[in-house]
Amino acid sequence: MVFKYLGQRIREERTKLRLTQEQLAEAAEVNESYIGQVERAEKNPSLETVVSVANALGVTVDYLLKEEVHVEPNSLINELISLAKDKDTDEIRLMLNICRMISEHSSKLRME
Repeated sequence: MVFKYLGQRIREERTKLRLTQEQLAEAAEVNESYIGQVERAEKNPSLETVVSVANALGVTVDYLLKEEVHVEPNSLINELISLAKDKDTDEIRLMLNICRMISEHSSKLRME
């Protein structure tokens, strides 16, 4: 059952990134047809392959393997921090401004 969700989640993340199966396969260093088989739950990938695909998609292995994703706010904050770690001051300031704009927009939508 986990492989069904794994395949669905891989497909969801791949399409969010606008990657083809071929592009994901190349980034994960696996065969293109294999990605399709995993997405359709026809093949059960090894842990090594799951790690490669997760890295290529920029997500964690646990995210791919969970049947239902319940994200704790603190883990999201930690993810934001990790995104900012290797950035220079200007990049961090830009990220912060984008977050502020999203927050303000969300607040306005809630008030409507």
